[in-house]
Amino acid sequence: MMRNLQGSETLGAFSEALDLALRQQASRLLAPDSRKSDKGLRRFTIREMADICFRMNYNTLRHHLKNIPDLPQGIMEPGNRRTFSLEEIHEVQQKLFDAGKIPAPLYPNKFEGEETAKLLIYNLKGGVSKTSTAVNLAQFLAMRGFKILLVDLDPQASCSDLFDIQADLDGTPSIYDVLRYEEEGDGEARVPIADAIQATYFPNIDIIPGSISLTEFEYETASAAAKGIPFYSRISDALSLVEDAYDVVLFDTPPHMSFCVIAALYASNSMLIPLSAGMLDVVSLVKFLDLASSTLDSIEGVDPNKRFDFIRILLTRYSPNDPAQLQLSSFLRNTLGNAMLNTDFLASTAIADAGNTMNPLLEVDPSSFTRKTYDRILESLHGIALEIEGEIMTGRGRIPETEGMN
Repeated sequence: MMRNLQGSETLGAFSEALDLALRQQASRLLAPDSRKSDKGLRRFTIREMADICFRMNYNTLRHHLKNIPDLPQGIMEPGNRRTFSLEEIHEVQQKLFDAGKIPAPLYPNKFEGEETAKLLIYNLKGGVSKTSTAVNLAQFLAMRGFKILLVDLDPQASCSDLFDIQADLDGTPSIYDVLRYEEEGDGEARVPIADAIQATYFPNIDIIPGSISLTEFEYETASAAAKGIPFYSRISDALSLVEDAYDVVLFDTPPHMSFCVIAALYASNSMLIPLSAGMLDVVSLVKFLDLASSTLDSIEGVDPNKRFDFIRILLTRYSPNDPAQLQLSSFLRNTLGNAMLNTDFLASTAIADAGNTMNPLLEVDPSSFTRKTYDRILESLHGIALEIEGEIMTGRGRIPETEGMN
């Protein structure tokens, strides 16, 4: 081993070597495309369309496709399988709603006067599947027809990477450019939030990407706060200009407390706390909840009317066949009751393998896995999305408080 290393030079060399190797690996995986987004999203079967997108009986949907005029008919593929693009699916959904075939509790888009759900994915501990939860939840809700805005508040920007949007490399605006302080920065003007929103290759999902520049926001906020410049409302003020265009805003947060996270707490009206299925993670959760409570107490001092529509906890990386994890799950449910989602985010080789190829579950071909493996994790993620949808619809007043949508 070498000694007397110059840290800046050594770490810089590591960064360059890994960056080049990752680009070469991506080129091999994506060939003949140069970027993931060039390939486009896979097509979906009528069965997926009925079960995931419309929550409708399969034969009922086939009947509608056959008998209601002017509905997209998809394309016939080998094996006598008819498939649809997600754009076609959403067109079918809208026409079925207009024809009175989809009831209001199952129609995802807001009606006039309904509030945008602003959901914070929040836990200060790393490795609890925050980004995986945010991305997969966003895609399942988007499949259902919800218009989603993802806000990536993590300087590592993994959520943005999964959607093939890299503000630092592409020279495009990030959430930092929306939030920055002209007074504390280099004189450049803030970017209007509408200019920072980027459409993704996944229909119904837009994103405001994260970037390493978010670390600068922390230094600038400390300096600005010393001069009495408020920061709590920085995200909510920016969002107020665009949130009406979306049904759900999802915040993916970093694994540490920051001014940016506090501003997201102020901006959000619902919260999902991912928790890994391990006793050390539960011990850490106690400390996190205590800190989060203190932070919200400060926010409530600024805005006494601050309230959340729901706060739920999601057990992640869960293996029901592990006796220790099964016992932990029972302990949490006995202690926290309905605060726990009924559905757990299962540990799965499908998630691990999909992560290695930078693909959330809905982007991979189901035939890439054994049917049992794929169906297990699909049921898990779909169940999580349905519970969150139920919370949203309850908040909108479309379903009774006690009914839910399991």
